[in-house]
Amino acid sequence: MVDTWGLAFGRASTAGLPELARSAVIETLREGHARPMELRSQVCSRPALPGRRTLSQLVTAVEQGSHSELELWGVDHVLHGPGMPVFVQQHPVRLRSGTVRLDAAVVHLQVGVELDGAAFHGSAEARERDTRRDVALAALGWVVLRFSYQRLMTDPEGCRREILAVCRARAALLLPR
Repeated sequence: MVDTWGLAFGRASTAGLPELARSAVIETLREGHARPMELRSQVCSRPALPGRRTLSQLVTAVEQGSHSELELWGVDHVLHGPGMPVFVQQHPVRLRSGTVRLDAAVVHLQVGVELDGAAFHGSAEARERDTRRDVALAALGWVVLRFSYQRLMTDPEGCRREILAVCRARAALLLPR
C-alpha cells in the first residue's frame, strides 16, 4: 500500500493514480485489511516517501471516521466551520435489526447526518434500505438529515444552514431551559 502511494505521488506519476491510491487506502482501512498503526509505521520508516504528509493526514481522517472521499470532503467543507456543533463520526445506534452507523451525529440532540454518494445510495434498493433505516431511527427519536453528493458539492453553505437550523430546533425541544 505504501509503495503504491509513493509511485502514485512520485515524479513519474500518471494522471489518476493519486485518486486511485487514495481510494485504495480508504477502502483498505475501512474494510480492516490494514490498521492505521501499521500504515503509520510504514510511513515513518520511509522519510523520503512522496506524499508522506498527505498519506498521514488521510490515515488520520479515516481513523476519525471518514469512510469515503465524499465523507472526507463533507467533514472539511460542511460539518466543520463557525457555529457548527461537534459531530461524532460513524456513531453507532442499536436498532432491532442490528447496529447502524451514522456518518455524523450530534448525539445529545439525536441528529444524524448522512452524506449520500451514488456508489452506496444510488440504486432503488439502497434508497429503500435508507428509508427503512431512517424510519427505525425516527422511532428511537433520531432526526436524520440526508445530503446528496450533488447538493453537498453545489450548496455546502445551504447544507450547513439546514444542519444548524435543525440542531437549534432540536435543542429547543430537548434541552432543559
